[in-house]
Amino acid sequence: MSDIIFKEKKNIAILTLNREKTLNAWNSKMRKQICNIFSKIKKRKHIKAIIITGSGKKAFCSGQDLNEIKNFKSKNVNQWLKEFKQVYTAIRSAEIPIIGAINGVAAGSGFQLALLTDIRISHPQARFGQVEINSGVVSIIGPWIIEKVLGMSKTIHLCLTGDLIDGKEAKKNGIINYLTQKEKVMSLSIKIAKQLSEKPERAMKLTKKRIWEIFKKDMNEVFKKAKKYHKQSFNSGEPQKKTKYFLKK
Repeated sequence: MSDIIFKEKKNIAILTLNREKTLNAWNSKMRKQICNIFSKIKKRKHIKAIIITGSGKKAFCSGQDLNEIKNFKSKNVNQWLKEFKQVYTAIRSAEIPIIGAINGVAAGSGFQLALLTDIRISHPQARFGQVEINSGVVSIIGPWIIEKVLGMSKTIHLCLTGDLIDGKEAKKNGIINYLTQKEKVMSLSIKIAKQLSEKPERAMKLTKKRIWEIFKKDMNEVFKKAKKYHKQSFNSGEPQKKTKYFLKK
């Protein structure tokens, strides 16, 4: 089966990360697939909203597939970050609303993916966090996204501790917009997607366009810094060492 499942429910697109055994950790192939799907959605004018979710009951997206970076060299960094910039651009530049149906763990770049959606729905047992530091991976792009949503103090705490917080605390901190029962996350997401899909089309498109303009103004500088610091990090060998240890656990 495909690592990304794409379905349409009337005028709503549902994109599901489909690697349940790895807690929907994503890799290069999946990021490229997501970009391709968003390109197709642009051409399908009948689609008025998008839902992003994860397969299974445990995870939305546990972040970067560590098997992909366990033997990374600094020469791999540019292409790796280019893919992240492309997929983050595809998601945030979409001119229709995007709902995150956060059905479980959203960690590392999976946490970032959740924060890139417009409206987020989850449940009390879900877990959220910028856990990259725990596997020796530096947080450069993460703090940029998290600070926009949560502010600097919470960003520093999450990035330095690598802590996971539950759905209730996530709701209190503005990480998610709606908290519901675990089994109702998707049904509520569809309900909200339908409500947003019925908003005036031109107003929605132009509002989303302006939000994207605000979001992206420092994006190039962030990715420039990410290249610099990730290369230094991978040259040290620390991420590879910690990643291999983590995968053996």
